[in-house]
This record gives sequence, structure tokens and C-alpha cells, in this order.
Amino acid sequence: MAAAAAPAKLALHHDAARAAVPVTSIATCWLRAQESLKPPELQLISDPFAQRLCGEDPDLGWMESPHPQAFWVDMMALRTRWLDDALVDVLGTTGAVLSQVVVLGAGLDARPWRLEALRGVAVFEVDFPEVLEAKGTLLEGCEPIATLQAVRANLAVDDWAAKLADAGFSRDKASVWLLEGLIGYLTSEELQELFKRIGGLAAPGSALLATFTGEGSGHTTSMHRSMWASAPHVEHFLSESGWEGQASTFMEVATCYGRTAQIPPESDWQYFLATARR
Repeated sequence: MAAAAAPAKLALHHDAARAAVPVTSIATCWLRAQESLKPPELQLISDPFAQRLCGEDPDLGWMESPHPQAFWVDMMALRTRWLDDALVDVLGTTGAVLSQVVVLGAGLDARPWRLEALRGVAVFEVDFPEVLEAKGTLLEGCEPIATLQAVRANLAVDDWAAKLADAGFSRDKASVWLLEGLIGYLTSEELQELFKRIGGLAAPGSALLATFTGEGSGHTTSMHRSMWASAPHVEHFLSESGWEGQASTFMEVATCYGRTAQIPPESDWQYFLATARR
């Protein structure tokens, strides 16, 4: 009987940890898990940690929308794969030595555990203390392949730049900044302040990878604050913030990876992914 009690105790421990994680983070993780369950030849991504992080039966009530589940799985798989490839590209082909990556609003992203390009790279995950503590609990016993530092901070109110420096980040070295699924939840003022802080930390040669929610995309929640009309709109914002780069529409990304069947036409749904440099 004693042996049978251990899994239940562990499950309760993990369920308590997941309760501290925003439902959007749980849901995006669950979508990555669904893609990872497909046969290998059909996968755009393989995230062996996703199921462990999100649990067996998460509450996905927030996903009620005009779009079917197949859309959400493809959307997340495409976004994740594009960012994976973009990260591999900037780490492997840049003229500057990029030896540090900052993930703002890291959530349940498992790249420091699964993405080979990050092996030995200093990765700084910034998110709410309770989210990173829960993540550590859920991945207990799993060693990241990156040199990982958890930076516990509320991006809206804390001096996260100081905490980043305390964790070993150097503003004198070029860096990569990853903002996945974050920008849409910030007000215009919060977004301006965020990019001002990033600009003060990102040395010349740094790279930025980010996602932008489109206007009228039909998948926003009551928490979304910033939305974008077009790829040039995104590029203009980045240029004004000190970054030069290119934004791609989601249909362009889906076409590149041959996964367009579930993605609505741009006239009905918009989402943008961008790479930029300083």
C-alpha cells in the first residue's frame, strides 16, 4: 500500500505546481504535446517535455473560438518550428558571437532542455517567480542542455534588468532576445518601456525574435492589448525601437513548411513573426 501512495503524492505535487502557471502557458504547452504525439514523419516539432509540463488533461476553456483544434495544433507547431529554426540560424550564422539568450515571458518553453543549438549557451529565462518555480518542479530530474539561469521577475513592475545582470547577463556582449507570445499582452506604454529596456541591454550585433498578434485575428483573449495591422506595421515598430528586420505573415510561414490546410486566409486571420538585428 505504501508503494502505491507515492505516485498519487507526486501527482498532487505536480498539480499544485501547475496551478501557479497561467492557463495560456498550459494550453500552448498542451498544443506542442499534441504535435509531438504525431508520427515522426509528420511532426514539425518534437517536444518530449511538453506532456510532462502541461499534464494529462489541462483545462482548455480559453481556446473556445471559431477555429477547430487542428488549427490550434498547427498554429503552435508552426510558430514553435519557425522560432526554433530562427534561433538556430542566428546562433549559427551570425558574424558576432552570440553566447547568451534571453527569453522574456518564458512560461513552459522547453527549448533549454530540447534544442541542440542551445547546448552550452547561457540562457536566461525571465518570468513570474511562481511560474519558474512551478517549471522547476515539473522538470525536476531533467537537466537542461543549455546553461540555464531562472530570473524571477514581473516584467511590468520589477527591475528585471538588474536581476538579469545579477544572474550573469552581460550587456557588453551581443545577445539573442526571444519574445514568444508575449507582446500581444502588453499595453502600448508597457511595450514601449519593454523595448526601451531591451535596447539598453542589447549590444550591437544582437538579434531579436518575436511574435505579433494581428488585428481581427479572431483568437485574442480579453488579456490581449497590442495588435498589428500588417507586416510593414510590425517592421516600422521595430525600426522605431532601434531594430532592423523582417516580419513574415503566418501564411508565409505555413507555406514555407507545407502546413497551410488549417490556416485561414490573411483576409480573415493575421499573425506575424519577426527577426531583427541591432
